[in-house]
Amino acid sequence: MRRKDRERDAAFAWEVFDKAPFGVLSLRDGEGGYGVPISPARIGETVYFHCARTGKKLDCIAQWPQASVTVCEFAGPDYFSCKCRSAILRGKVSLVEDEAEKLEALRALTRQRCTGDMADFETYAVPQLKNTAVCRMDVTEITGKERMPK
Repeated sequence: MRRKDRERDAAFAWEVFDKAPFGVLSLRDGEGGYGVPISPARIGETVYFHCARTGKKLDCIAQWPQASVTVCEFAGPDYFSCKCRSAILRGKVSLVEDEAEKLEALRALTRQRCTGDMADFETYAVPQLKNTAVCRMDVTEITGKERMPK
């Protein structure tokens, strides 16, 4: 990182990840790169996201599984700049095949975005397993950055 004064540790980066409303998954696609918004969640230091069972995202992952996820929190304007916190995660992405892991990942994703009652989660989610792909990123590197001038 060029600006070492803005660099933050992994704990900070995971905190930003947990609070960010969405992330951008960056993949290689043979044409220069492919970035797509995702709504990720994590279990420990493993990141999950869901998608359709077919499409460019899965095609890219199958051929080039190394990827990054960027998340950012905008904290407001600051004169001719902005206050922000961000995290970049790097790692290998794979399709989750194990049904128990897939269900647990969907539970984490749902809990992250839907703060209401989870009592009916399995009644809804189990029938959707066959229609939904879940991917996991085994994070090998995470960095955080903060620009919060006084």
